[in-house]
Amino acid sequence: MKKSLLLAAIGLLSITANAQTEEHGFYSNKFFDNWYIGLNGGAATKTTHQPDKISINWNAGLRVGKWLTPSFGLAAEGNFYFTNKANGMSVGQWINANYGENLEKENTRYWTAGILATLNINNCFWGYTGQPRKFEAILVTGIYWGQNTSTNHTIKNMINHKIGCDFTYNFGKNREWAVYAEPAIIFNIAGVQADEYSLGYQSVQYHSNASFLQLNVGVNYKFKTSNGAHNFLNVQPCDQSEIDGLNAEINNLRARNAADNDEIQKLRNEIDNLKKALEDCEKAPKEVVKYEPNLPAVFYQLNKSVITKEQMNNVEIAAQVMRNHPELKIQIKGYASPEGPHDNNISLGVRRANAVKDALVKKYGIDPSRITAEGCGETDKLFEVYEFNRVAMLYIEK
Repeated sequence: MKKSLLLAAIGLLSITANAQTEEHGFYSNKFFDNWYIGLNGGAATKTTHQPDKISINWNAGLRVGKWLTPSFGLAAEGNFYFTNKANGMSVGQWINANYGENLEKENTRYWTAGILATLNINNCFWGYTGQPRKFEAILVTGIYWGQNTSTNHTIKNMINHKIGCDFTYNFGKNREWAVYAEPAIIFNIAGVQADEYSLGYQSVQYHSNASFLQLNVGVNYKFKTSNGAHNFLNVQPCDQSEIDGLNAEINNLRARNAADNDEIQKLRNEIDNLKKALEDCEKAPKEVVKYEPNLPAVFYQLNKSVITKEQMNNVEIAAQVMRNHPELKIQIKGYASPEGPHDNNISLGVRRANAVKDALVKKYGIDPSRITAEGCGETDKLFEVYEFNRVAMLYIEK
C-alpha cells in the first residue's frame, strides 16, 4: 500500500511541475479527451515454491483509461485467469492452497478488477514533446479486488496490489495506437473467505510467498480528442517582444480602420448628393426635340441595315421628288439606337445611310453626285418611340 501511495505522489508532482505553467501547458484536456481502450493477455506464475513443473496460468483482460496529463493517468482493468492443470497449480488453486483448506486439487476460476495509476517516465522527467515518443516506459500500480471460485462454489475474496512497467511502442499516423509488454509482480495483500469455513480476515502484508509474477502484452487505441488529434497538443509560448509587435500591429490596424471609416462616410455623403441630383433631374420636365425631315425617313430593324419592302416605298417617294426637282441635292444621315457597343453603332449608321444611297442610285437611277451619305452613330433623341431611332434621315440641302 505504501508503494502505491508513493507512486501516486510522484504522479501528482508531475502534474504540478509540467501541466499548470504557461510555458508547459497543453490543449485538449476536456473530460472526454485522452481516453483509450485496450486488450491484453499473457501468463502468470508463482513467485516462490514452484512445483516440479512450472505453474503457468494464462490470462486475458480489458483496460480502459484516461491520461489526465501527458505524465499521469488513471485506468480501470479487469483480468480473467484460466486454469492450467497440465503445468501444476493454477493461480486460483495456488490461492486455495495458501488461503483455503487443502483445496489445491479442485478446479477453480479466478478474476480480478481494479484501478490503476499510470506514470509516463519519459514525459515526467524529460518533458512532453507535443506527441508521444515512439518508445516509452510507463510505470503502473494499482489495487485490485480478486475473487476465486472453486468447483464446490467456495468463494474467496482478496485484495491484490499490482506493480509493473509498460514498455510501450507508439505508432500510427497520429500515434493513436500503442503496443506494450508489461512485466509485473502482484501481491495478495489481504483476503477473506466468504464460506462457512472462513478463517477470517488476513492482515495487510507484502510477502513473496503470497505473490505471483506476470508478463502480459497488450494493445491500446487512443480516441480522437477535441483538438482533432489523438493526444495532447503543447501550447506554443510567445515572447514579450512578439506580443508587443502584435499589439502595435493591432493598434495600426485600428487607426487605419478609423481613417477608412471617415473616408467611407465621405463617399456615402457624396453618393447621397448624387442620388438627390439624379432624382431632381428625373423629376424635371423633359424637353423633346422634334426633327421634321424634308423627305420620308427609312426605318430599320434592330442591328440591321437591309431596307425592307415596306420601307422601300419611302425610298421611292424620295426618288420621285428628286426626279421632279433635278436641282435638288439631298443629305442622308444614318442612326442607331443605343443598344450594343459604340463602334458597332457607328458602323451600323454608315451602312444604313449607304443602303438608301445605293437604292436611289442603282434602283431609281439618281445621279450619285446629288447624294451625300454619312453615319451618325447612336441616338435616342430623334423620336419619342425608342425603336424609331434605328433610321436613315433624308434632308434637302439648301
